Amino acid sequence: MKKKKIGIYIFFITFIYGLYQLFDNLSKVESANPTSVYEKLAGKENINYLIIGDSIGRGSGATSKATAWFSRLEGHLKKEYGIKAKRHSLVQSGATAFEGFYKLQESKHLGKIDLTFIVFGENDHKYMDAKEFSYFYEGLIRKTKQLYPDTEMITITENPLDDEEFAKTIASISTHYGAKNIDIRKPFKETGLPAEDLTTDMVHPNDAGYEIYANTLLRKIKELVDRKAAIAVLSPPIQEDTDFEIAAIPHVKNRSGSFIHKDGLWESRTAGDSLEYEFEGPFLGVNMIRGEHGGKMDVFIDGTFITSLSAWWPLTKQRYQYIISGLENESHHVNFIVSDKKSINNSSEESVVQISSILTKAE
Repeated sequence: MKKKKIGIYIFFITFIYGLYQLFDNLSKVESANPTSVYEKLAGKENINYLIIGDSIGRGSGATSKATAWFSRLEGHLKKEYGIKAKRHSLVQSGATAFEGFYKLQESKHLGKIDLTFIVFGENDHKYMDAKEFSYFYEGLIRKTKQLYPDTEMITITENPLDDEEFAKTIASISTHYGAKNIDIRKPFKETGLPAEDLTTDMVHPNDAGYEIYANTLLRKIKELVDRKAAIAVLSPPIQEDTDFEIAAIPHVKNRSGSFIHKDGLWESRTAGDSLEYEFEGPFLGVNMIRGEHGGKMDVFIDGTFITSLSAWWPLTKQRYQYIISGLENESHHVNFIVSDKKSINNSSEESVVQISSILTKAE
C-alpha cells in the first residue's frame, strides 16, 4: 500500500513537471516566433503586405511594374533583409477612401497581413471636404485593423496633394492609431527638382519619382526595425460611428424613359431617362460601370441637385463612386437623370449610363 502511494506521488510530480516543461517550451517558441512585421524583418522572415489605394497605390506613371514603388521596395527589402515580400493589392485609379473601404469590405480575407499601405487623398479632395474625408479615412483604418489585427499600417501622403487640411487629417488620424505616416511631398521637395522631372503629368510619379517613394519607405522601415517599433493599434475611435458597413441597395423605386434591366444593370442611352431609389442613411455612393462609351448623369437628392457624375473611363470598370455624406440620418430619395452632355474624353458616338445599385450605410 505504501509503495502504491509513493508510485502515485511520483507519477503526480512527473506529470506536473511535464506540464511545466510543455508550457515553458511553448512560451519559448512563442517568444522566439516574430509577430510584428519589424520582428519578422529582423529575423529574416518573409512577409505578406497589402496596398489599399488609388492610381499611385497601383503605380500608375511607372514605365513598368518593375519600376513602380512597390516592386522597387520589394527588391530593397530582399537585398536588405533577405526576405520575400508577397504583395496583395486593392487598388483602383481614381479611387477615394470611400471606394477603398468598400473594396476592402467586399474582398475575400487574405489571411495574415503583416503590413498595410494606405494611399489616398489626391482624388478625395475633388469630391469631398476634409471632414467628410476624415470619416471614411478613419473608417478604413479601423476596418483594416479589424480584419487584419496583426497588421502594421503605413499611411502615405501622396506627392501631388496640395490640400493641407487633407494632409493634416491623414497625419492626425495616423498618429491616433499608431500608424506611421510618410509625407512623400517632403523628399520630393528636398530634391530641388521641378515636378515635371519627377512626374509624368504633374500628378503620377515617373520612374525617378517612384524611386523616391521606395527609398523613403525603406529608410523609414529600417529605422522602425532598428528601434523595434510597436505596430498600429485599434484605438478608441476619434469620431462617432466609424465602425460601419456599406450596404448595396439594388431595388429601384421608380424609373422613367428607356432604362432597361440587363445583366444586373440598369442601362440607358437616352437623355432625360431617370432612376429613383430610396435609402436611409448619412451618405450615398453608387455602384456603376465606367467605360469608354460612358455618358453623364445628374444626381438629385430629395429634389435638390447634388452633382453630375461621369461614366467615362478609358477601360471598362465597375466603380464604387462617392456622391455625398453629412446627410441627415433619415429617409431620402435619389434620382439619377441621364444628361444630354457627355465627357469631353468620350469620343465615341455612344453615351451609356449603367447602374447596378446605390451604396449607403448599412442599418
